[in-house]
Amino acid sequence: MKLVGGKGNYAYACARVKARKQFLLTREVYSRLLVMDVHEIGRFLGETQYSEEMTLYASGHSGADLVEVAITRNLAATYSDILNFTTGNLRDMVANYLRRWDTFNVKTILRGKFSGADEEEIIDTLVPAGAFSEAFLKTLVDKESVGAIMEELSKYSSLRITSELEREVVESGKLAPFEDHLDMILYSDLLEVLEPTTNATLLLKNFVRREIDVANLKVLLKLKVEEFPEDKVQKYLIPGGMEFSMSKLRTLAQAKGTSMILEEMERSSMYDEIKPSLDRFKEDNKLSGLTIALDKALVRTAEKFGRYYPLSVLPILDYIIRKKAEIDNIRIIARGKEKGLSNEVIEGLLVI
Repeated sequence: MKLVGGKGNYAYACARVKARKQFLLTREVYSRLLVMDVHEIGRFLGETQYSEEMTLYASGHSGADLVEVAITRNLAATYSDILNFTTGNLRDMVANYLRRWDTFNVKTILRGKFSGADEEEIIDTLVPAGAFSEAFLKTLVDKESVGAIMEELSKYSSLRITSELEREVVESGKLAPFEDHLDMILYSDLLEVLEPTTNATLLLKNFVRREIDVANLKVLLKLKVEEFPEDKVQKYLIPGGMEFSMSKLRTLAQAKGTSMILEEMERSSMYDEIKPSLDRFKEDNKLSGLTIALDKALVRTAEKFGRYYPLSVLPILDYIIRKKAEIDNIRIIARGKEKGLSNEVIEGLLVI
């Protein structure tokens, strides 16, 4: 699917997003949140841009649950607002980038059904910011079985669900191959639709390719640490990366352990950003710090190119990514406090 809209309202949309950026939480605010308990965090958020959602959901939720549902719904509302005030091919690009939330929501609903989660609990974790409306997602949650959900999803040609995939999910209860399929089509469709007709669009396409690199590196490291067989590792790899081609990824999948993967990461353009975490991983073999470093590298890349072309899709994408990082950080702090984690541990998990 190619972009078909008109030029788009770049100046207006970028001005709106620039105004929103001033409300993003600063490093200083995160430091303040770290010394609060969960209830104090909730009261603080009730005086910020999250006040409407904190008030709306306070009657049915409390503590970290209230914080999580409020910030998640705020994220969905924010992304919907951006779509509403963009037009033409600018809106097309934003909409296609936000399709990842369709993938996220489908995965969330199916995982919830398999785990026997309460319907309200599933709905609270959804982010209806893609092509699938909140009303449609709720109809999926209302379905009595995984089979009924898959049957409904198979009607959408954009998901390209084969009878084999549907059968694998329903009969064997295996979600991983289907989730892998959703990620594959998400990125392949996004790369296809982003025609590099301008420098800004080329930067956006290259950023998406870097996202693919990061996703593949995370999968390789995780499965190698867990000693998955080589053939199974390859099934989870996504084509289209910037620096890590499929042939290189296959070679890394065939190698024993993680040493060759680490060597390739040291030769990558991300090395300076991830070096401290890479060195720590070599000593303790703990993945969390390294995967967080990869996420931070992506956020910083978005921040940099968001300044290159101030009247393009790039500042909007930068805000979309930073807003998502903020939601993740608040959730990590609230849940960490709930579980009694130390401030040092929680801070190490933040992407700031």
